[in-house]
Amino acid sequence: MRLMKMFGLAALAAVATMAFVGATSASAELNTTLCKKHTALSCAEGDQGSKIHSVLKTGTVLQLLALVDILCLGVLVEATALGLSKLLPVHVLTLIFEGCGTGSVHNNCTVTVQELPLADLLKTGLDQAKLILLSGRTRLQCPSIGTDCVYDLAGMEFDAGANHVTANEVVISELGGKFFCPDEGLLDGLLEGLTTDGFEKLYILQ
Repeated sequence: MRLMKMFGLAALAAVATMAFVGATSASAELNTTLCKKHTALSCAEGDQGSKIHSVLKTGTVLQLLALVDILCLGVLVEATALGLSKLLPVHVLTLIFEGCGTGSVHNNCTVTVQELPLADLLKTGLDQAKLILLSGRTRLQCPSIGTDCVYDLAGMEFDAGANHVTANEVVISELGGKFFCPDEGLLDGLLEGLTTDGFEKLYILQ
C-alpha cells in the first residue's frame, strides 16, 4: 500500500480520522451504526459506540505529494459520532500532526489545524465505507524553505474498513499561500483505530 500524501485525517484530516469495518447489506434504507463488536450484521443497543481514537499505523508515514513533498511521522485523530442515520455525522475533536518535514528531515515543518473537520460516514458494502469531510482547514509552514500554505479539507473522501481509514492519492485543495503552494496536492496514509483511554475499536454495522 502506498504511503499517505498528507493532512486531513487529516487530516482527519483526517482528521480525521477513524477506523471501521462495514458489515451490511447493500440496502440504501439501512442506517450506519458504530459498534464495539462485529459478530453479526446488526449491532445490539448495548454495543453501540461513538468515541473514535485513531493513529498513524506503525511503520507508515503520512505524505503530501506536491511541488515539495512533505512527510509526517505521527497523526492523532479523536472524534465522536453524532447520531444514527444513513450518513452518520462525525465530529473531529482532536487532530494532531507530529514529526513533519521535507525528505528525511522531520522537524523543519509544522502542520496546524485552523478548523477541525466535520464529516459523514457512509456504508458502501460489506466491510466498506466512505468517510467524507464536509469542512476543515490546515496550515503547513516550513520556514527553512519559505513555505506557508493553507489547505481546505472539505470534499476529501477516505476509504474505511478493517478497522482502518485509508487515504490513497486523495486530492487536497490549497486555499492560498506562498512558495511551493500548488492549487492541489495528493494525500496518502493509513490510520488504525485503538482501544485506549475510554475509546473503543469501532466497526460499521447497520
